[in-house]
Parts: sequence; structure tokens; C-alpha cells
Amino acid sequence: MRRTPRLIGFTLLELMIVLAIMAMLGAISLPSFTALIDRQRLHSAVRHLQADIALARQESGRRGLPVQIQFQPASHAAATWCYSLSTGTQNDCRQPDLITASGVIRVVNGREFPGITLRQADLMVMDAAGPGGLVGRGSALAPRRSQANFSSHAGLQLRLVLGLLGRASLCAPGAPVDGTPACPPEPLPA
Repeated sequence: MRRTPRLIGFTLLELMIVLAIMAMLGAISLPSFTALIDRQRLHSAVRHLQADIALARQESGRRGLPVQIQFQPASHAAATWCYSLSTGTQNDCRQPDLITASGVIRVVNGREFPGITLRQADLMVMDAAGPGGLVGRGSALAPRRSQANFSSHAGLQLRLVLGLLGRASLCAPGAPVDGTPACPPEPLPA
């Protein structure tokens, strides 16, 4: 009797089954991976603003001048949002010549954070030389607390609230976002 050698390997049918299973697992995991990237980009944009608030506080103390964080949301003319830190008066961070203007400390463009929208933001002022040496929105330029609201393509929202002492806190105005507490309800107008 002759023995025929047995070939070792996979049949085409077995390979097709494995590929089909891998495609199904990929289709199941893709939405959660996309949501993870979305959350990370949202957190990155807000944490970046927090770091810039700390920079503005430091620069205000170092220079002895108020430092403003001025926001420009996206518009029909400008496809993306931006903000600038400066010691000067109102600036439009969408203007290319702003970067060389005196008093400008930093310009941040929303293109650095794809898929993230600046929904609304108030002027933020850090004034180390203000009344009582307070830093924050307690100046004539900005007499109350300010906030910046960001959202992602998936509808996640984060709010950064700048207190009167210049401390930034985060909250989620809508559904909870990975360990970020929900925003307290807005007080009713008097």
C-alpha cells in the first residue's frame, strides 16, 4: 500500500470563514473605537484650553497686565474656531497678521482638534493686578464667571467654567462624559 502525503494548510473555505468572522468583529468594534477617538479629541481641546488659562494667569502675574482669552467661533466666512491670549484689546484670531501683533501671547486654531466645535464662549480675563489681587473674570472687562462650551461630532459636550479666582473646572452639560461630572443646573433669573 502506498501512502499519499497529507497536505497541511487551510482550505479556501476555512480562510473565507475566518475573514468573515474578522469582518464582523471589526464592524462591531468600529463604532466604539470611533466614539473613543471622539471623546479623546473633545477632552484634548478642553484640557488644552485649561493649560492656556494657566498660562494666561502666569503671564498676567509676570507682566503685571490683564491677559485676555478671546474666542472666535466658526462662521460662514471662517470654517473653524480659534482663540487668542493677549494683553491687547479685542483681537480676531482669524486674521493672519495677529500672530505678529504686539501683546499676542498665543493663538490656537480649532483645526488642531478635528471634529470639535466651539459652541459658545465668553471673554476670559486674567488680572493679577485686579482688586485684591484676584485673577479671573472679576474685572471691568469681564465682571462675571465665564465659560466655554465644546461639542463633538457625536454630540458629546463639555463645558469649561472659569471661576472668579481664575480656576477652571469641567462639567458635562448633557450626558456624562468619561468621569466628568454633570453640570449643576443653571440658576433661574431673578
